[in-house]
Amino acid sequence: MRRFGRWTAAALAPLAGLALLTAPFPARAGHSGPIPPYVATLPAEYVKRLLDRQEPLLFVDMRKPGEFRAGHLPGAMSLPITEVDRRFGEIPRSGRVVFYCSCPLEEIATVYTFLRSQGYRNHAILEGGIEGWLRHGYPVAR
Repeated sequence: MRRFGRWTAAALAPLAGLALLTAPFPARAGHSGPIPPYVATLPAEYVKRLLDRQEPLLFVDMRKPGEFRAGHLPGAMSLPITEVDRRFGEIPRSGRVVFYCSCPLEEIATVYTFLRSQGYRNHAILEGGIEGWLRHGYPVAR
């Protein structure tokens, strides 16, 4: 069985038309390395300012449920990256939606592109993922 990161070929079948599946992005989401130009990202500092101003944001934590329970961004919903193909309808199509994980950039970029193909235009990826958020000392909920 061929594996793409944590996904199997069968789990990625609904996304098979995306060219990103073979794109080489060795960096972790928002960490070192290039961010593809077609992926919208938001720096942690900007997201924190939005939170401080009480701007409406929905965080989507794409890590495993156990990682989510250990600590997540305030108000985040848990949607493991392996379940996006079945549960993407739970993501609102309006308002600001910020995705984060601790996964390779290719995985979250694939999700980003998949959602664009489904008509979503209100989403971005948190630069640095959860690790970047924690490095700044920003709050997490448990």
